[in-house]
Amino acid sequence: MTKLGIRFGNVAAIKSPGTSGLTTLIRQEGILVEGTGLFHQWKSGAGDTYFLLGDISGVRQADGMLSPPSLVKVETERLENPNRIPEVEGRFVLVKVSQNGICEVWTDQFGRIDVYWQSVDKAIVLGTGLDLLPVSQNGSLPDGVGVAHSLIAFGCRPAKRHTLYKNVHRLGVNQGIRLSGGHYELLHRKFKPASTFPLYGQQDLNRYADLFLEAIRARASADGNVVYLSSGWDSTSILASLVHLFGKRKVRAIIGRMQYSDRSGVINQFEMDRARAVADYFGVRLDVVEWDYRTNAESVLFKLRDLFRSQQFGNLQANHYLIAESTAKTADGNEVVFAGEMSDGAHNLGFSQFASVFHPASQEFREYSDKMASYLFGPTFLGQLHTGMHEQDPVWQFFRQRSANAKFDATAKGEQAITQQFLSSFFLRGGRMPLYSIDNTRLLTAAGRENYVNESERVYLNDVSEHVNRNNLYAYYLHLYNSFHWQGATVSTLEHTVEAHGLRCVLPFNDSALIDFLSAMPESWGRGLDLNPTKYPLKWMLRNRIVYPFHLQSGTQSYKYDVDPNFTLFGEILHASSFKPIFQAVLQEGHFVEWLDSSVFDRSYINGLVSRYVKGEELRGQEMNDLGVLAMHSAIGIYGQK
Repeated sequence: MTKLGIRFGNVAAIKSPGTSGLTTLIRQEGILVEGTGLFHQWKSGAGDTYFLLGDISGVRQADGMLSPPSLVKVETERLENPNRIPEVEGRFVLVKVSQNGICEVWTDQFGRIDVYWQSVDKAIVLGTGLDLLPVSQNGSLPDGVGVAHSLIAFGCRPAKRHTLYKNVHRLGVNQGIRLSGGHYELLHRKFKPASTFPLYGQQDLNRYADLFLEAIRARASADGNVVYLSSGWDSTSILASLVHLFGKRKVRAIIGRMQYSDRSGVINQFEMDRARAVADYFGVRLDVVEWDYRTNAESVLFKLRDLFRSQQFGNLQANHYLIAESTAKTADGNEVVFAGEMSDGAHNLGFSQFASVFHPASQEFREYSDKMASYLFGPTFLGQLHTGMHEQDPVWQFFRQRSANAKFDATAKGEQAITQQFLSSFFLRGGRMPLYSIDNTRLLTAAGRENYVNESERVYLNDVSEHVNRNNLYAYYLHLYNSFHWQGATVSTLEHTVEAHGLRCVLPFNDSALIDFLSAMPESWGRGLDLNPTKYPLKWMLRNRIVYPFHLQSGTQSYKYDVDPNFTLFGEILHASSFKPIFQAVLQEGHFVEWLDSSVFDRSYINGLVSRYVKGEELRGQEMNDLGVLAMHSAIGIYGQK
């Protein structure tokens, strides 16, 4: 497990919690570096000492291939230059300690490992978890922007450079930190966006396939490979690729059977049946873990609470914890866990789950509706916004009619302002439509909404909007995803829960070469109103480069909501699972809600939701979603609460 703790300045005055299991890496006047998961340590020609902690997948070569991780130990100059850090593929943190007492910290190019820091008592404390900082003992006032994002944006975690706590900070993507003379300075590495011009051709489909198979090969283990299997394209493509590369004996799969309540029974039977058929087709073992929350919520919450609180995960991804626990119990040697997350966002901006428009008789229409939703955030529609022609767009009219009760903002004045408004709609709203107004958010007061948008745009979007154009729009989306959804609790919990159980989790769709490819992939490759399918290059690879059972990808996909649009997973957890009495109790106690600043959060609205829920009312729609995030944050808890 990779953990890092640094105390800088008045080291003797700071006793960081959570460091008892860490190994001292270096100690000198005014600096103490401790950690676990050390991959390599070396001294540069200038006499600086470097510590590389984490997992390395390889070193990117000119032909796109990844060399063995051991090459990092030979070619250390790549890491000594912050601008060359992206040449090293992995999930890691790098520490440099100079002879003159200056310390620098960088992470991998996507910031896969978080680095938090806090200034206190003439010292600066850094850690890869909040449990390594003084805030975990003393608590803090809430950071209004960080908490707001965790409550209203999909992912239930503050955006990358924010935390839940005032005056507690987190390194952003392409950021480093230099500690010197009792002070800190933030360092920056420039992002270079790819362009969709010139357009891809037929040969690029083969290039995608080569990159994807290389992403799998470089991360696989000779001891064996475990796939978190669902019924969708992403995990099954990983399974098929592993069998293609290594044979079925080095591959197994695991899936969860979801039973959230007595009234709904097994809610992913469609997924279970298809996953079983796919596993049988390839002849690989499929283990089943029970995600049964009819009776055991208290024990599940007890297991995951400390980890989730230390990483400010506000979403109860208990499924991720339990599947990691089960995988570890059955692990054979140094197996690697593969997960298919990030594919939806990387290929289709998250619109690729047959969920944009429900149709009981046509999966094809549901897929095309996903493409229509993706189109609205694409370069063609951005151009229509710039010219003021968007109101005549039939796709826009269709989705506006379906959202008749929602509030939409008027377009801003000037192309850059419109572009920033476009990005803000995508990353800082829950509605997933351009121009969707922050005024739809009832959890925040008017002042809270204004401050959240202004501060978030200042930190994440102002500089970006100056450089975005129709050719690099997708590149900036995928870059910004690392500060928003991809570091959120629905994705980042995968790596953390697996690591907590002594294994390694890899997400091949987050391979940097694959991300570069998808950053330049044109709208016509399944992202717009063309006739190519969603995830077009992935499906082309499955049909043309490896063996894949296309005949099994027909019919109902996964959950009960695929046949009943009124069914929600959230509703079952809140209203019918064994989590319900826990949620009612923690909400009634009110520690988390009382911690919220009433000038930022609409306590009247929140208290009304809580009161109705505690009395037994079954909430639906946006009220259910708002109550749900409050309940989960309350159950996980915050540092310093009673």
